[in-house]
Amino acid sequence: MADSAPAGPFAVRFNRAFDIATVVAVALWQVVAVGTAVLAYYDQYRSPASVVAIWGAQLLIIVCGAALLLRRKESTAITWSLVAVDLATGVAMAVNCPGEHQLRINWGWTSVGLIGVLLVLHRPVREVVSLLAVNAGIVFVALTAEGEMDRHTVAGFITLLYASASIQLALIAGARVFRFSGGMAAEAAAERWEMATREAVIAEVAAARQDRYREVRRLITGVLRGLADGTVDPADPAVRHRCATAEAMLRQLLAERDDVPNPLLRLLRTGIDETMRRGTVIDLAQVGEMPPMSEEVAAAIAEVPLAVLTGARENARVTVVSATPGHVSVSVLVDGDALVPETTVADGVTVTSDRDGDLLWVEAGWNEP
Repeated sequence: MADSAPAGPFAVRFNRAFDIATVVAVALWQVVAVGTAVLAYYDQYRSPASVVAIWGAQLLIIVCGAALLLRRKESTAITWSLVAVDLATGVAMAVNCPGEHQLRINWGWTSVGLIGVLLVLHRPVREVVSLLAVNAGIVFVALTAEGEMDRHTVAGFITLLYASASIQLALIAGARVFRFSGGMAAEAAAERWEMATREAVIAEVAAARQDRYREVRRLITGVLRGLADGTVDPADPAVRHRCATAEAMLRQLLAERDDVPNPLLRLLRTGIDETMRRGTVIDLAQVGEMPPMSEEVAAAIAEVPLAVLTGARENARVTVVSATPGHVSVSVLVDGDALVPETTVADGVTVTSDRDGDLLWVEAGWNEP
């Protein structure tokens, strides 16, 4: 059975779209909006060349932050180092702006906040709020130092603080919403995938059973007709063997109840069916409930028993036991010249064998790690 789609990778791809959108938005702001402001107010700064350097430094921070975000490289030391450099550019911009023009030409306030959001997008909200508070505090201190804190400046400061913080906190909220929605969408997609896979396996199992019913019918129809019209001798060993083979196959079909069988049982039944088609009568007995296991583990357990079955001559018995939690054993008793194959036994699987005359007994056991 195919594995169901894991929800984790789906959620990562879902949230990555928002991360990319955040990077694009911050980069466009820095290149287009801030670039335009630098050109428009170039001659109004105390040191125009320093402003260009600050703009370039912030652009470099955006590139580094985008690489960390999109590659999911969680590094507290690197993140907060970039945050410190980001805040330093905010201080440099505040110093470069004359006090009377601080709120009009200091684009660094908004840029530092947006870049900070990019850097701490998936970190705790308290860290985001602290960063934005420090950023606002830088501008507030700059205004106070210039003696520009009249009522008009305070009103403008509060208005700009509300406007910039609203955008920045909206990005943080959007990231949380996308993370929550991505998880829900991933779980729903995984459930749909699992249901579709289960339905496909059920249909496959049903089709296989129909094929086996037809196989039994092919084996026994001619014998029954011959017995009815007297053309077949019931004492003939070949007829008895053919009836025994069909009876064993039919008994297994009637005993099967799982729509989605355990991968180990599915592998064993496939090998048993192939051996029966060669005329070998096989009895399958199962004791206990099969523990969940992967396809790889099932293949490792079934490898030796299935190889031994290929050498069975007339009769064989397969017993699958899971009497204790996390333990499974598959034993095969065959007649003829069957041999235990020389193969590398997978981790966790043990193989035991014994021969008595023309009878070979092999057991493959597995303990869940």
